[in-house]
Amino acid sequence: MSTLAYVLIAVISYFIGTINFAKIISWYSRHKDITKVGSGNPGTMNMLRSFGFKLALFTFLAEIIKAGVTALVCKIIIGGEAGDLAFWYSGLFLLLGYNFPFWYKGGKGAASFAGLFLFSNLWYVAIAWLVVCVILLCIHDYASVNSFLYLTMLAVAHTIYIWVLNVPYAWVLTAIIWALVVLIYIRHHANIYRLIHHKENKVGFKEKAKKFFCHKKGEEIIDECEVNHPPEEEIVIEEDETQANEEIVIDDDKK
Repeated sequence: MSTLAYVLIAVISYFIGTINFAKIISWYSRHKDITKVGSGNPGTMNMLRSFGFKLALFTFLAEIIKAGVTALVCKIIIGGEAGDLAFWYSGLFLLLGYNFPFWYKGGKGAASFAGLFLFSNLWYVAIAWLVVCVILLCIHDYASVNSFLYLTMLAVAHTIYIWVLNVPYAWVLTAIIWALVVLIYIRHHANIYRLIHHKENKVGFKEKAKKFFCHKKGEEIIDECEVNHPPEEEIVIEEDETQANEEIVIDDDKK
């Protein structure tokens, strides 16, 4: 690739990376800033905890498509032996843009990184491993563990693929992929600390997914975390007739 191509890919990918769908979706669907709700992280898991499964799923898919399609377009345009280099070079700046935008608080980048793997040469491995990790998430319910497991194992798979097939620019591709893995771990340092000290929060993935997929036809899904009003304004405690009568008797006795 020419120097101009490197510069254009870096700049365009960075600015596309700064597009944060958690902020966009939370604002237009709930009129709330995701950076001021829940953990404050503008990412998929905070969307799940704060607004429910549906909006989290939309966020996850949007980030996957954003990162994967951008990198894939760069690969197609450059083509040839430098195609894979353009793909992962674009991915590097996409993740930098997502994690370190210059006008708002950035996210942690796990969904965007997953998008790169899902649009890469090993997309079929990424899909199969995603299914396995979703099953594991239903069992242990720790999203951060799943992120580490999914991205690290796919990084290993891609490294093997690159070197076994002798892909051009193997050293550079390997360096970029593992630099992104390190970046993800650094951005999740608070999660790692909580995991070590057994204080990491569960996300309730299985319950939220079940509520979303297993509701009756025509029934509106009501999720406490999706309600716009504070819970204390919605909870109404009604007394039955027996309790009311008992209170009346007690009052009469006092008289």
